[in-house]
Amino acid sequence: MESVVSIQDLRKSFGAVEILKGIDLEVRTGQAVALIGASGSGKSTCLRCINRLEEPSSGRITVAGVEVTGAGVDLNRVRQNIGMVFQGIHLYPHLTALDNVALALRKVKRMARAEAHDLARKCLAQVGLSDRVNHHPAQLSGGQAQRVGIARALALRPQVMLFDEPTSALDPELVGEVLAVMRGMKDAGMTMIVVTHEMQFAREVADEVVFLDQGTVIDRGPPQDILERPRHKRIQDFLARLH
Repeated sequence: MESVVSIQDLRKSFGAVEILKGIDLEVRTGQAVALIGASGSGKSTCLRCINRLEEPSSGRITVAGVEVTGAGVDLNRVRQNIGMVFQGIHLYPHLTALDNVALALRKVKRMARAEAHDLARKCLAQVGLSDRVNHHPAQLSGGQAQRVGIARALALRPQVMLFDEPTSALDPELVGEVLAVMRGMKDAGMTMIVVTHEMQFAREVADEVVFLDQGTVIDRGPPQDILERPRHKRIQDFLARLH
């Protein structure tokens, strides 16, 4: 299978502080990769470099055959291939769930209102929210609002979905409904990179787990190797603290 995302020697510094110290990563079509590690290890920065929300200091990133880090690249076009779901739930409070999802289709894809609404309804159904299309964000639970955010990203039909700790802002009882939607996306063949502290999700859904520590990849491999039989003391200590 071909790589949807290819990262070579990615480095990122903020001033004199080097956050990413030469990351290499290949993500193949339909693969789910979980990025794990302690806070401050560079996971979210790595994710944000993929769609150039953060500007890489050096290195090469290719997404769906387009070099994201190339000179003169059309970032707006590149980002249509990259869906992103953040920790915070960034919905427009004055718009319904339907209009939150349809807005990107009308602005980015230049769809007519009726066509955008039709696709938005399908995407909301895909995340289990057919009965909430006319609700405003204040009328939704945190889990429902995050699922609207996922539907909004899916509506643009991206080739890869990036998730930056999508459940970290949710009450524990709402985490499961978001993870269930992500499981469904994986089963449907979506390519995903997920920054997460949900080890059970990583264990069950990820094809590969990549452990970052202080801006470098310490180890990577199938979940059972990294999470059940970690070879590195750093990973053993991290997992022990989570338990």
